[in-house]
Amino acid sequence: MTKKVRIENADTSNYKVIVQVWDKGYPEGEPDKLVQEVTLANPCDMTGPDIYLTSTRYLVVKEG
Repeated sequence: MTKKVRIENADTSNYKVIVQVWDKGYPEGEPDKLVQEVTLANPCDMTGPDIYLTSTRYLVVKEG
């Protein structure tokens, strides 16, 4: 099942939020693949409708 996810940079500091979208490697044992990286540079910046989760997709959210 696909789950759309919305992530917002809700901080007023100078640090950015980086959202990485990864697909699990297939066949099993293959390395995971970075599909997309989104930088939320400003307060109130938000990811769009292209950010979603599935059973084979995951997100990494980090400070940049």
